Amino acid sequence: MPTTPATASDAIGTGGDRYLMANRPSEGSRGTRQALDDPSRENIAHYLRVPIDDESLVTDELVDYIHRAHNWSPEFIEARRQSVSVPHDYTPDLAGIQALVLLIHGRYDRMVAFEVSIAILNHIADSRLVLLNNCGHWPPFEKPAEWAAQVLAFQRRY
Repeated sequence: MPTTPATASDAIGTGGDRYLMANRPSEGSRGTRQALDDPSRENIAHYLRVPIDDESLVTDELVDYIHRAHNWSPEFIEARRQSVSVPHDYTPDLAGIQALVLLIHGRYDRMVAFEVSIAILNHIADSRLVLLNNCGHWPPFEKPAEWAAQVLAFQRRY
């Protein structure tokens, strides 16, 4: 049965930071947890500097925006604080994916190891992997033109 292309949102895969890491949280998970436990402006700035490779993108405006988003209500703060990520291995499900899949990974991603994307690539029959240089965990933000070009080229091929 031939595969059919997925929509852009379906065709872009993201991995979990605990996969292939012996359930050890990544630097990104630790920074996230610190920002959730104490959403101070300083912790938010640190939280943003982990996934973003180019620190010049972590502007005061971005830090203020994310800080406001994390602190807009006491109920929201408490809900985020109680939120937990439950480790789960989706590997057995990957072989069943019938859609064409594009994985885009930042070369300097400190939240999800590159090996996670390689493992996903190896489990999905019709998948492609692009590595963006000088990029962290947030390719659409850090390299928007390159990211969009890769997504559009992937969609045009199918």
